[in-house]
Formats: sequence, structure tokens, C-alpha cells
Amino acid sequence: MNLFNIISELEKVDPEIMDRLTHRRSALTALGDMTKKMALAAAPIAIGSAFNKAMGQNNSNATVNDILNYALLLERLEYSFYNQALNAATLSTTLTGDARTAITTIRAHELAHVNLLTAALGSNVSPATAPTFDFGANAFTTYAGFLTLAQAFEDTGVRAYKGQATSIPRTLNPTVGGNQVNLLTVALQIHSVEARHAAHIRYMRRGATAGAQTSIMPWIVNKDANGVPDAVYGAGVPTTTFPAEDNVAQGGITALTTMLGATYSAADVSAAFDEGLDSTTVTNIARSVVKF
Repeated sequence: MNLFNIISELEKVDPEIMDRLTHRRSALTALGDMTKKMALAAAPIAIGSAFNKAMGQNNSNATVNDILNYALLLERLEYSFYNQALNAATLSTTLTGDARTAITTIRAHELAHVNLLTAALGSNVSPATAPTFDFGANAFTTYAGFLTLAQAFEDTGVRAYKGQATSIPRTLNPTVGGNQVNLLTVALQIHSVEARHAAHIRYMRRGATAGAQTSIMPWIVNKDANGVPDAVYGAGVPTTTFPAEDNVAQGGITALTTMLGATYSAADVSAAFDEGLDSTTVTNIARSVVKF
């Protein structure tokens, strides 16, 4: 999930955009029961603790160091997910060869994010000894189940980054650890990497070891969940700004399907564009992902 949940938190240190955050905070209460509908049947997991802590810090007194330490917490979480998978005895006979190489590379990317934040925070970094991440008893039971959970992580992350991109002030350059960092630049750099992760995980699910799910494409078609919670591909709040992934209207043009001709379908149009997701919906989805 990376920095995408931190973006909204970092906005709070910029007084010029405080008014953009009010509706996000007030919307949380109304969506309190949403997570009951999103739980993965094969992976009883939840991320409540991390996001409850973040919301507890949802005030104007939060410092940049507090916010970046929370970002570091989430980076450690994703690193832990892939690290636990690579060390899981239940996956030792299936997570092999090219698949193991790919997951090892993704783990290295997450570790690079951890190292970047750790270096930037310097003496202000939170200890790495806690927390212990619990992804649930079934998260690493089967290779197919592990990849399903990985797709949920990566696809949600890509939508979340995209949903926040227009809200990040281009001049937000917090100084941490003595270094000035442009948040938008960092967010976009990580977003593109997450998109590559998402596509590759989907490709891996097509393999014979993962059940030969050849209907799963490297890109999102309509809002097909492929075993992932439906909310990952559903609409956000408001739906006019954050439509579901089966949206076929872009830039005010509602006739894209007919403009392409009979050769192409609405599914083709939906796959040509990815939709962003608001931070409130992302938070509610994420609460069903990890417990620690």
C-alpha cells in the first residue's frame, strides 16, 4: 500500500489544502460497516490497527516525521508480506523458479522504499522491532491464495495513488532528515512501480501452478475481481469523481465505445483506462488486509 495512505496525511501540513480533507474525515463514520462485505473468504485478514493509529493522528499537530514514520510502517508491512511468503514452508514447493525470482524482486523494491524513508528520517525513525504483521492463517497456505492476496494489495495501491494524484500540491516539499523531498515526485515514482507489480502478479496467476487462470489479464477488464474483494474494483466516494473500473466515459466523452466501432466492446474501453479511488474507500478496504 506504500505511501498512498500517507498522501492525505501529508496534505494536512499544508494549510492551503486543509479544506479538502474535511469531507474525507466525516465520511469514515458512514462507511464503518463496509469492510464486512469485503473480507476474503480464503484469507481472514484485517489491517485495523494501522489505520486506527493513522486516524488517531488525524490532526493539524501531526509532524512530517510522524507522517513519514507511518509511511515507513506501511512499507515495512508490504515488505513483510512478501518476505513471509518467501519464507513460508507451505509455499516452498510452489513458489520456485521464475516465480520466486519475481517475488524476490518485488520484495527488494519494498525494502528500497523502507530504506529510503529510514534514511530520510534519520534519528527520528521509529524502531523496526515492532509491529509483527499477521496476514492470517490462510494467507500463505497455497500459491494461488497468496497471489490472490498479492493482487488485492497491488491493485488497491495503484488505484489509491491515482486517486490522490490531483490532490497533492506540486510544491509540497517537506524537509525530513535534513533533506527536501518533493512528495508528488516520490508518489508518482512509486505509483509506476506498483502498477508494474500489479500487472506481473496478474500474469503469474495465469500460470499452471496458480490454477491456469488464463482469463485474468495483466490489466483490469471491467471490474472483474478474479477472487479479490469486489470493493477493490468498485466505485469510491463520490462516484462521479471515483467511478468503478467498468467506467467507459472519459474526459466528458460518453461515446468512446461506439467511436471505436463494432470490433471493440465496452470491456475494451474500460480496460484502456484505470480509475482512481478516494482515501476513505481505500482505508476501508485496507482494514480487511492485515492485523498486528
